[in-house]
Order: sequence, then C-alpha cells, then structure tokens
Amino acid sequence: MLQLVTHRHGSPQPDHSFFILNKGTNSGKPLTAPCANCFTAICSNENEKEMYYWLCWGLWQAKAFEHFLTGSVILFIRKDELMHEIRKQAAHINQECYNATIAKVQLMAKQEETIKQQLQLLHQLKRAMIRQHLQK
Repeated sequence: MLQLVTHRHGSPQPDHSFFILNKGTNSGKPLTAPCANCFTAICSNENEKEMYYWLCWGLWQAKAFEHFLTGSVILFIRKDELMHEIRKQAAHINQECYNATIAKVQLMAKQEETIKQQLQLLHQLKRAMIRQHLQK
C-alpha cells in the first residue's frame, strides 16, 4: 500500500521508494532521487513501486495534477490531494494492459536516452570540427 511522507534531507531512504516533486509547476513529477521539495512515496514491494512510479509519471505527463496546485508565488500540491488522485486513478487500472503499456513506455524511455546521448555526441563533434578550422 502506497504511503506518502514529506522527505527530510539526510533521512534514510526506505526500500521500495521513489520521490514526488511537491513544489513548482512540475508538482507531481516522480523522481528517482530526492530533492529539497518532494514527498517520499513508500511502497510495499518493487512491483508496487514500479506501478505507482509510472502511474505518477503518466498523471504528471497528462497534467492531471495542475488543477490541484495552490499558492500565489510558489505553487505546491497538498499531500492529501496528491494521494487522493493517485489512489483514484490506481483503482481504475486493468493490471495486465497497464503492465504491457508500462513495458513499452520503459523501452521508449531507454531509446530516448540513447538518442539524447547520440545528439550530445553529434553536438560535440560539430564543435570539434569547427574548432579544428579555427585553430589553424
């Protein structure tokens, strides 16, 4: 069962946990590493962690958390509202279809990282080629 607690810097990271940003316009975004403004999402096992991580990612991508943002200067999301929305969406999941979709999304994320690395290398190559001519 998913639990949300406010992350405290220096506190030990529980097993089977991930982090959810709670301040700014990206509130609700799941993270693999903690930051100053996040909740710790504690799950009971690795499968549950993956399921909730990708559910939060999908909700964040769909901008489902935007209407819960509060604050006039620094936007933030309340823990209870975030938890309610996550649980509401989790109740409607067909686990087999969801797992198949998540496997595809994870594969696309790996491909996206590969492409980003290739683009970075191409950028470095272009710079190196230009510098070669400028140094002469």
